[in-house]
Amino acid sequence: MELCMHMAWQLTLNEINQGCNKNVVMSPISIGNALNLLAFASMGRTLEQLMWFLGAKDLNDLKAKSLLMIDAGAPIENNNQGLFLSSLNTLWTNQPFSLKPSFKEFAKTVFKAEAHTLDFVNQAEIARNEVNLWANNATKGLIKELLPHNAINKETIFILASALYFKGAWLNAFDMNMTQHKDFYPLDGKPIRVPFMIAKTKKKHFYGSSKSFKVLKIPYRKGQDKRIFSMYVILPNKKDGLQDLVQNFNSTPELLGDCFKVKEVYLSEMRIPKFKFSYKFDASKIMKNIGLTLPFEMVGDFKGMVDSLESEKVFVSKILHGSFIEVNEEGTEAMSFTIFDLPATCSRYEPPPLPSFVADHPFIFMIREEISGVVFFVGVILNPLYD
Repeated sequence: MELCMHMAWQLTLNEINQGCNKNVVMSPISIGNALNLLAFASMGRTLEQLMWFLGAKDLNDLKAKSLLMIDAGAPIENNNQGLFLSSLNTLWTNQPFSLKPSFKEFAKTVFKAEAHTLDFVNQAEIARNEVNLWANNATKGLIKELLPHNAINKETIFILASALYFKGAWLNAFDMNMTQHKDFYPLDGKPIRVPFMIAKTKKKHFYGSSKSFKVLKIPYRKGQDKRIFSMYVILPNKKDGLQDLVQNFNSTPELLGDCFKVKEVYLSEMRIPKFKFSYKFDASKIMKNIGLTLPFEMVGDFKGMVDSLESEKVFVSKILHGSFIEVNEEGTEAMSFTIFDLPATCSRYEPPPLPSFVADHPFIFMIREEISGVVFFVGVILNPLYD
């Protein structure tokens, strides 16, 4: 999970360095689930490298981490409370390649991943449509075409997909009548007018601060089980402080723990912008830059997934990841998919001024399950109007 967060910081720095105002969002749990399953399919040096990347001591530790994420992402269908969660993992293999029965059973029992066989050679378009239909259903129609034309060909051996859909209503919804257009200050260019959600200040809010940033926790309504979901908005104290903050999180991961140290306080003002956007990227490129290389090479060892003779032909050609998120007065709708294609003195006492939280410049956000500590989504808003 730590290196998945590292990927998010790298993506953000890349966008900033390129002078872009393109917002970033990704799902550590979606990528983590897919990578964990891939690790259990590998052996030798490939397994060792994946274990390092995933921060696992051994296979038992990796299984425990996997179960933690699977439990955190277990389905929730409780629309009366305004909380809905769906997490799906699926495998597709080309007909000539057969998955080991032991791996298929492990994938099904631990990762709830069903395995399917398709004809990638003679019925490539039918196979592509089936994968796209699965993605459409898994993301409640937010992703209609996951795989473009010619994405499947005779060289495609194995497709591993992980999809996540989350919809949460705020515990205390924002009043739509209070929403106002105000200035937002991008890293580059003039201020822009964007719609800000404004919270009532007669109620306490979950707030924290450090030398370089402020943080606001906005809880979602609970479902019927013990899981608790919240959005964290991490706002640099300086209007142009996002790059330095991201670099600090990137170089010193433990600093991220300070983001979750919040207390209930009264705020003099609290407003955050509405936003809605999607983001896609080739995760394999960043993974290779970080040091995960063997799964993408012909020397990758996947004997845990297919027979030894067939494993020599298996490697990961690319990992595609995409996410969508919408935050408004009612709550949040978000989804992600991951696709593996294998090829804050007087004589008379006066109370101190109340802190404020005004997210009018680039900030980080996270959606986190509080009991497990699992981060479902992490992203950066550089321009709330960018979709």
